[in-house]
Formats: sequence, C-alpha cells, structure tokens
Amino acid sequence: MAVKRSDRKNMMIDIDGCICEHVDNEEPEKMVTTPPLPGAVESVNRWYEEGRYVCFITARTDEHREVTEAWLKAHGFKYHQIIFNKPRGGNYHYIDDLSVTATRFNGNFGELAQHTSQLLTSS
Repeated sequence: MAVKRSDRKNMMIDIDGCICEHVDNEEPEKMVTTPPLPGAVESVNRWYEEGRYVCFITARTDEHREVTEAWLKAHGFKYHQIIFNKPRGGNYHYIDDLSVTATRFNGNFGELAQHTSQLLTSS
C-alpha cells in the first residue's frame, strides 16, 4: 500500500558527520575512502523501506556530486534525493509552516526523537 503524501515522513539527513566521518570539501579525496558509520546503511535503508522519503542534505558542492552519488551507491544507501550546497557551519535554524522534528546526531543510530520542543512563532 502506498503511503499518502500527507502521511509520509520526510527524512532530511546530513552526510558528513552523520552517515560517515566528517569530510571537508577541501579534502575530496577522502570522500571516496571514508566508510559509513556503523548502523548508517541499515537505518537509512529501513526508513526508506518503511515508506519514508529519504533526502540527503550536504554542504558538499555540486563539484562533489559524482563522487558522492558513487559513494552512496557503492555502500548500498537507498534514497530519493540529495541536496548539495547546504550553508557551511552549524547552528541551523529551520523555519517551515509544517511540523518539524529535529534529531541531533550523537554518533550512533538509535531511536529517533519521540518528543517535541516548544515551538516559537513569529508575530
């Protein structure tokens, strides 16, 4: 049975530091050889098979597209989309008119956040 679009969970997953060790854009040769973090392939593919929309987001630039896509394929990651050129640096603030749950990756794949934080609204 297909998952209705309104019921689908969209997984926005960073690449460097979340599914593999962090690789800086200035060291693209490491993008080929870094292994996936333990549990990354299994977790991402399980979410994909559960009907979630898997979208990788990365600060890697368009020039890293080919090596990134080849790496994901070589390690068996299932996904729908990759968004490149995410602004570099941390401390992201996501604003949307839909429900957003953020899980800060702490080094291992476990259960996702099951609680929500207080939402801030603009006035």
